[in-house]
Amino acid sequence: MNQRAVRKKIEEFSQAYMEFYPVVYSSVLSRIQRRDDADDICQEIFIIFLDKFETIGNKRNWLYGTMKNILYNYYRKKNMNVDSVDNFDDVGLAFTNGFRDTRILIAEAMEEIECTEKDRIILEMVATYNYTYAHVGKALGLSRRQVVYRYEQVVKRIQDYFSQKGIKDIGQLL
Repeated sequence: MNQRAVRKKIEEFSQAYMEFYPVVYSSVLSRIQRRDDADDICQEIFIIFLDKFETIGNKRNWLYGTMKNILYNYYRKKNMNVDSVDNFDDVGLAFTNGFRDTRILIAEAMEEIECTEKDRIILEMVATYNYTYAHVGKALGLSRRQVVYRYEQVVKRIQDYFSQKGIKDIGQLL
């Protein structure tokens, strides 16, 4: 493989990684509730993804299927009853209902309502990555109560912004 082809592969993979990693990580973390394990699982998924990248047609569907299989293996290794785990079909919703587009709309709303960088980080950590208010507070040097207040204020301002645009429910964005 020549250098130009290698650079192109790296660029395409980087673009796919930036697009899909947040939703894969969020889906995995919401299932297992353990950050270290979620990091390991996502690393495993994306190492395989890189290795097979050029041969994969529908990358979104491939990532969803691979994530599902790796999560099943995780449950088995942890001696969890796979049948007792929530149905995996809803994990795919983030891949098929325009999650990325919704994030873009929320980012645009945050630009319009002039959120501070700290407010953006709070929203991202709590809403996207399921961090607890206490964990976010510790990371940002705020009290749990301050994080709750700022998070609720940002969410309210985003909801007001969308309400002014005629969107009453987040489901209308999907």
